Amino acid sequence: MRRKITYFAAIFLLLFSIRWNVFAQEKDAGEDIYIVFVVDHSGSMNEQDSRNVISNTLKAFVDTLQGETMHVGYIAYNDRIIVSQDPVSIRDKVQRENLKDAIGKASNKGETDIGIGLGEACRMLDKCQGKRMIVLVSDGETDLAHSDTGRIKEDSDRDVQEIVQQCREGEIPITTIVFGEENEANAQALRDVSMQTAAKSYILHKTDELPGVLCDVLYSGPSYSVYEAGSSIYDEGSQKISYEPAEYADELTVLLLSDKDIKNADVWQGTGAEDTSMAEQDKMEISGTYAMGRLLDLNGPVNIEFDTGQSQRMTVYIIGSRGITPVLEWQEEIHKNQPLDFKIRLEDRSGSTVEGTDYDTAAWKAELENVQTGEVIQAEIKGDEQGLSGTVCFHNSGEYILCLDFLENVQSTYISERINVLNALPGSISSREVDLLTISGQQTIALDEYFTDSDDDALCFELQEVPEDIVKGEIRGTTLLIEPRGRGRGEIKLLISDGEGSLVGSIPVRVKSLPEAYWQVLVALICLMVFCIIKIWKKRNKVILIPEQTEAKNEGAFTGKLNAYFTLLPEEIEEIPPLTFALHPIREKKIALADMFSDYPELIDVLTLDEIYLFPAEGRQMILYHKSDSTIMIGNSIVCRKMQYMVSYGNVIYITSKDGTCELEVHYISMI
Repeated sequence: MRRKITYFAAIFLLLFSIRWNVFAQEKDAGEDIYIVFVVDHSGSMNEQDSRNVISNTLKAFVDTLQGETMHVGYIAYNDRIIVSQDPVSIRDKVQRENLKDAIGKASNKGETDIGIGLGEACRMLDKCQGKRMIVLVSDGETDLAHSDTGRIKEDSDRDVQEIVQQCREGEIPITTIVFGEENEANAQALRDVSMQTAAKSYILHKTDELPGVLCDVLYSGPSYSVYEAGSSIYDEGSQKISYEPAEYADELTVLLLSDKDIKNADVWQGTGAEDTSMAEQDKMEISGTYAMGRLLDLNGPVNIEFDTGQSQRMTVYIIGSRGITPVLEWQEEIHKNQPLDFKIRLEDRSGSTVEGTDYDTAAWKAELENVQTGEVIQAEIKGDEQGLSGTVCFHNSGEYILCLDFLENVQSTYISERINVLNALPGSISSREVDLLTISGQQTIALDEYFTDSDDDALCFELQEVPEDIVKGEIRGTTLLIEPRGRGRGEIKLLISDGEGSLVGSIPVRVKSLPEAYWQVLVALICLMVFCIIKIWKKRNKVILIPEQTEAKNEGAFTGKLNAYFTLLPEEIEEIPPLTFALHPIREKKIALADMFSDYPELIDVLTLDEIYLFPAEGRQMILYHKSDSTIMIGNSIVCRKMQYMVSYGNVIYITSKDGTCELEVHYISMI
């Protein structure tokens, strides 16, 4: 039975000790521990602590702290540092008494400067090598409206933020205790300080709640258990409380806290006060409103006796000490949306692993709290012969504190070293260029073919930069819609976010003209056309003549009209509206297109329109002949240089400049 209880108690403490007792994948039982209490002694604290309960309670807990490596410091502040005591060893009785004297020196007056108090604590701890912790006690708000120090609230708030960052980097938790029901709104700022440094935060409605909080802060490690044996208002007389210690406890500390001076108190072990052969009795150390006694070599029930006056409040805490330390183990890197398996290894004082049998997990409740957001995630726990193990999956990155409650012993909650959950940024999986033609319509691009997230986060996309002279772009969900606007090559840049991180990605795009895209085909067609052109154009009623014979043999007249549209212009030329040229009034037997566009000489040069000619033909047709460097097409057919082509009503002549900066469409239609 004794062995089973020992294992069970050890499991209870395994995951969640304060920072100096359990560290992920590391443990050093001999390392020094430094705690600095930072206490607000401004005038506003008179309303919260008119009976000096805070100072008396802190002095009482200084006497209860154990361990050769434990050091405690103290700072009292308002808008200045009133008392500053560097950490001293609590094993040294002289130093401990000096520390208690320092705790009782300060009175409540003046303004409040939280930044200066925390700054002094960091100065103290900078000189300390070991595990470090700050406990801040305040009414929750900086107030320097009437201070003569020259500092303002913004100065103090800025100092607090710098100190929080320094403590995060130095792994120094800042536990905050805020007094006053009316100060709950102010407590949020201090709660953020604690969360950012992986510590706990408390708000108390009255100072009588402070002992319970200090028990939770100072004795929540695997080496301790805390039990409140009684809290009552007594009549005058002698009182007695009996307590059966757990079999796994190695040492007990009995702490009595009262609202009045304690006159007499004893603690003893045995089955009866009158059986001196079986009982061992000790006088407790009494110091004003508190008394403390220790029991070693536990061998039976613990009996506590004390005298009270009329209407005297007495609260009794029993603090058990034991020598089992849990070590938490998990993988080095933890990513979102991936299950995390963690295990526990238990060690005794000698460093040997404690082995056990089956453990009942029904009484356990485990959860992980995000230090930055306060989000809480439930963890699954199971037991086996080696102890406890668990699995959890994080859906957000950040720092988490793993907390464990033993539901059959509500006095204890254990907190582990924080776990850092990483977020993988989105990544690019393709650099494939998107090829479009100037005549292409709107195209759809699936962005999940270009970008992905290794954490399986849903990605959001936002356009950052679009080469608007080449394409027009639009985002719809995870789809990119693009439409060509001009020839060229560029990059579409997007902001890709997974909800926690983002990066800028790019998709290369190129828009080509039809000749650029199919030049190989065009070369082959030209070669074929050289062989077949006479037969093909004869079937289409095309007339092919030698240039010198054209005017002699042609006896037709111009008819109809030409509608001209500039579909692409050089950047320096403003937009030109559609143009119309009537042909039937023309009596010449040959005209150049340059004659029609005489108002646009710069475009005549770009398109070499003075080298493109029209001749009238029979049957309301025209003959096209050119020697220009521009690319000319009739419909889908390319017009070769120094050859004649028949143009009929409804035909469209496409003229593209050699450098590709200008395009002209000429429609040959009848007069209506």
